[in-house]
Amino acid sequence: MSEKLRVAIISSLTGGLGHYNAHLAEPLSKHCFPKFITYPQLDLLGMPTKRITDAFVRSKIKWPRFDIRENNPESIIEIVDYVKKHGIKVINIHIGTTVKRKISYFMTFLKYAKENSNLKFVFTLHDVFPFDEDRKLTKLLASFYSMADHLTVGNEFEHKKLIRYFKIPERKISIIPHGIYDLFDNNTYSKNLSRSYLGIPSNVNSLLFFGFLREYKGFDYLIKAAKILKQKKQNFVVYVASGLKYTPRDLVKKYLKMIKKLGLEDRFILNLNYLDTSDVEAVFKASDLVVLPYTHASQSGVMMMAFGFKKPVIITDTFADKHWVNNKAGLVAKSKDSSDLAKKISLMLKDKEQLIKMGAYGYKYSEDNLNWDKIAKMYFDVYKKLH
Repeated sequence: MSEKLRVAIISSLTGGLGHYNAHLAEPLSKHCFPKFITYPQLDLLGMPTKRITDAFVRSKIKWPRFDIRENNPESIIEIVDYVKKHGIKVINIHIGTTVKRKISYFMTFLKYAKENSNLKFVFTLHDVFPFDEDRKLTKLLASFYSMADHLTVGNEFEHKKLIRYFKIPERKISIIPHGIYDLFDNNTYSKNLSRSYLGIPSNVNSLLFFGFLREYKGFDYLIKAAKILKQKKQNFVVYVASGLKYTPRDLVKKYLKMIKKLGLEDRFILNLNYLDTSDVEAVFKASDLVVLPYTHASQSGVMMMAFGFKKPVIITDTFADKHWVNNKAGLVAKSKDSSDLAKKISLMLKDKEQLIKMGAYGYKYSEDNLNWDKIAKMYFDVYKKLH
């Protein structure tokens, strides 16, 4: 029997990428030996630590290395020496916001690795284009992406972007969809207990906005939609589960000012403390509907988390998944259109039985088509072709 292929996974292990890799780790280990290499993290005092700070991610990813230090060029040599010494043949770099902001480090890393080894590189692009303030990096991405031996994206929309804007040959691209986040439900909370814990009244419809606040997530359109719903005497609150830790302060001030100006303080429950993953179950189980009013979207871990808890969603027409979500797992609203968003929310809240059916459909579709065993096999097939 031949030895399993050894693969290094270079990725942030905090936030969304931490959740993604935590779901991928065990299924991928059935096919190969993955070794995770990441950045030192910050503890509660803001000090660097070589320890995964998220308890959920820590329970799924064992013995990662914390070798990436963008201010220390010697770390590049250390990583390449380590992977060569341990017989690693393929390095899979997960590229999100963190890598794009450290692009000079990673371009140097790839140049050195290619000159001093026979390593093959797979880039997993969680967003082909950067969002918000990182758009200025776009011009560098063509050079960076060209250094990969193979690239994976989450859907056909992103696939077309790579070909059109970066001239990547189609043979070098694979589509590997985002999987369902189905490991957060520990059956600790019921809906009533969740609402009691979070301070959400039991007699209102609860809309959930989950995740760090960014311009492209369209939170201002949800605020304006809430004003319309309040004027129409809808019985609802919006629970915002976010965190100031990774959110621009000016953006938070803008949204708080808008909520106050529109007289919506009684309709928004703001939890702006960084959420521990132990609270994720309560936050989703307390909700009736998860709202993602994004103005730009490639793929969404929040949507996959909603389906993991059998919750229906409202997404915008910027989502690649709209074709199977609409009228089945939720509704699709027009992007940047508060009136249409309010209309879709109102439609969904009219029929509680339909909400339950849509949530169940989203869960079943995702478990059948977007499960991590299938996704892990797709990654392994890419690695195997390069080896």
